[in-house]
Amino acid sequence: MYNGAHNFINEAIPYQAKVADPLYLVPSLPQGQPEFKQAYLILQRLFPTAELSNIQTTVFLQAWQGKTYQQIAQSTGYDADYIKDVGHKLWRKLSELLGESLSKHNFCSILRRRYQQMEDAELGLDASKASGVRSFQSHKSKKGGEVSRQVCDWGEAAAVPVFVGRQFVMTQLKRWIIEDHNRLIGIFGLGGVGKTALAVKCVEQVESFFDCIIWRSLRDQPNFDALMTDLLGSIGGQGIELPETAQEKVTLLISYLDQHRCLLVLDDWFSVLAGNQLAGSYHVGCETYGLLLRRISESRHKSCVLITSREQPAGLAFTDNEAFPSRTLYLDGLDQDSGREALKSFGLECSDECSDLLLQRYTGNPQALRVAVKTIVDFFAGNVPQFLEREELIYGDIKRLLHQQFARLSELERSIMNSLANREAPGSLADIAAAGDISLDQNDLLLDALESLHRRSFIWKNNGRISVPQLLQEYLKVSQKIGQT
Repeated sequence: MYNGAHNFINEAIPYQAKVADPLYLVPSLPQGQPEFKQAYLILQRLFPTAELSNIQTTVFLQAWQGKTYQQIAQSTGYDADYIKDVGHKLWRKLSELLGESLSKHNFCSILRRRYQQMEDAELGLDASKASGVRSFQSHKSKKGGEVSRQVCDWGEAAAVPVFVGRQFVMTQLKRWIIEDHNRLIGIFGLGGVGKTALAVKCVEQVESFFDCIIWRSLRDQPNFDALMTDLLGSIGGQGIELPETAQEKVTLLISYLDQHRCLLVLDDWFSVLAGNQLAGSYHVGCETYGLLLRRISESRHKSCVLITSREQPAGLAFTDNEAFPSRTLYLDGLDQDSGREALKSFGLECSDECSDLLLQRYTGNPQALRVAVKTIVDFFAGNVPQFLEREELIYGDIKRLLHQQFARLSELERSIMNSLANREAPGSLADIAAAGDISLDQNDLLLDALESLHRRSFIWKNNGRISVPQLLQEYLKVSQKIGQT
């Protein structure tokens, strides 16, 4: 057993007291590995009275990420047999506290389920009521009458027959909406990562808390006035007298959002954002969409507006500060357990090792995985290793999806992405500037470009180091071969 810097291992102290310990507990949560944070929060919520040593907590967190006892031993400096013994005692202890048998193979799925049940119970969610929408009294019309109606307009919302995992982010979203009463929430992430599916399933679970549910897609860049007329008519009734200016229409919409508890979803927000420049700027003629978001976030009302987008719009401070009623969720790929479940639901039966390799190469992106599974089943008879032997894993619909997003980058962003593509380890600002041959006149814009790439979910940031998700690295390798980037 390693007995150097880890001589505190027999110190049985509550893991809550060690949050600030820079050696063992989440000193910096890697953005590309959100399950690390999930694991710690679930541990904290389900086992508030547990007293775990630092090494027990370390084993828990790394096992949650799918690491073997051997890998945990290598990363901590302990003997593998000792780590295995720590693990066995840990699962036994947690099983006694939970009242359910846990092991290294099943603890993730069981704890996610128990955490979801606890959160739903605290939020008062009742699945039996999830499909109902209460009726409400509409605003008074010009004629002085009131109209009692039920409003549940899903518009072009997609059907989501298969949805696995995402328990942690689902619980977080529901808490932001129901308990914290946030006025504006943004779900951001790469195309195909599952933003719309998550939003659909979330709305299905919280709709009974709202008087009015409205879902609209901005995929076809609808005229702003036409969209506002549509929204005002859906909430206020078709006979209402509409203001003339965009500003006045937004003001009327805000008043409706204050009169009634509404949940408004605006899907595919990136469609009104401009490409070939830093992320977040609006297409010419679409600037009023930015006005709408600012008014929704700044005005007092009792409703919630949820947007999904591949890019975060500029000029709006989405924040996780409790003092502000807006929140940001950057959605990453599926974690290990959810990814394995998704692959099975897509029709692929393979070993956990093969599943994990696929998840790693495609960064858990559900749409990319769905395309890959169809190819593996149709052309490789389900043989995952044979499929992974191919150098080019970015093809067909996967390539088209990513090409659309890369085509929106500015020239400086492309240079940065190319400099990061072949790095085996995350790089610093100096590394990126040197590798990308960034000129002096561009160096002042480097931070702006990196922030833009982060808004697009193209890079991960951790402890001042920057890296690129594996899926995008694979795309860049293919594109560089044919000179597309």
